[in-house]
Amino acid sequence: MHVDEAIRSRRTHKFFAGGAVDDATLRELVDLGRWAPNHRFTEPWRFYAVRHARLPAMKEAVLQSLDAMAKGGDAESMRKLEQKRDKIARRLDGTGAVLVVTWRRKPDDPAEDREDYAATACAVQNVLLGAAARGLVSLWSTGGVLMSPSMREFYGVGAGEDVAAIVFLGHPQARLEGRRYKSVDEVLRFV
Repeated sequence: MHVDEAIRSRRTHKFFAGGAVDDATLRELVDLGRWAPNHRFTEPWRFYAVRHARLPAMKEAVLQSLDAMAKGGDAESMRKLEQKRDKIARRLDGTGAVLVVTWRRKPDDPAEDREDYAATACAVQNVLLGAAARGLVSLWSTGGVLMSPSMREFYGVGAGEDVAAIVFLGHPQARLEGRRYKSVDEVLRFV
């Protein structure tokens, strides 16, 4: 698949058809992520792969984290929490693997920290495009419970790292068509 086609065909999928994403493919995707541009060659990204066989344990950890948040909630909050539980459970039931992508923080150098986050975001995009080129679909999540302290512990995220993305990978239930609302002329200004 040509890169232009991968860019234009990649879509966010919230549910997947099931089946594992194998370790070799995960390694290939992480390798593509490593080729993202990064100023000063800091290579700030780290990747934590949750294999298909570990997804039931991840689902249980997420649900326990959500339950811990539920203590003392009103009826409306509890209803929303139950909806979130169902949504996450269904998503993880069909997911083939999850990549947790972090970057090493530089709190003493805000400019470099910002550059490193941007580089990590580029690495995530490389992973998403690589997945699309392989016929996989993906979801880039930045959801709260997936980045909670208990989930960081589940993934094994190191001290000094911050989570940039939780990338769900899997096989498509159906292909999604994309659209853009603004034309090139609406977003481009020649200087």
